[in-house]
Amino acid sequence: MKIKFAIIKKTLLALLLSVLFTYCNSSERSDLIYLYSKDKSQVISIISDYNNNKRIIALGKTITQPNSNYVQLDISDVTEFSDEIGICWLSNNGWQIVNNNSKIIKTDLDTTKYIIKTKWEEDEDGIPTPIFYKKENCYTVGALNYSKIHPSDNGYVERQ
Repeated sequence: MKIKFAIIKKTLLALLLSVLFTYCNSSERSDLIYLYSKDKSQVISIISDYNNNKRIIALGKTITQPNSNYVQLDISDVTEFSDEIGICWLSNNGWQIVNNNSKIIKTDLDTTKYIIKTKWEEDEDGIPTPIFYKKENCYTVGALNYSKIHPSDNGYVERQ
């Protein structure tokens, strides 16, 4: 009886520690996220500075703010758990991207080809919803490390 209790106790302790480690490690937001189109012909870099409430969305794969082809967002009103990005890859090799509750600070993009939104589309009842970004060639992804891309067959995400 003592042996069974000791085994159960060790198993529960190991389970508790793994849950705590996973939760603590995965609740952090990603500082650098690459969003790829389904065929990987296009990529966008999402560079976030959470200490200064700043986010850069740049064309191509980069680890720093480029001199051109980017937008700078203020993310001071974006909460950790609502920090989700929606993207639709458009037929003209452009895209439409949204980061709800952000504010555009500076834009250096061709706005006829690249569309930046700061609010989710609204449903017929006027309720903001990411459903627009869950159709063909579109997806949403959260900034939290454990979040997944939805729907997963419309593109790829790489976190650094």
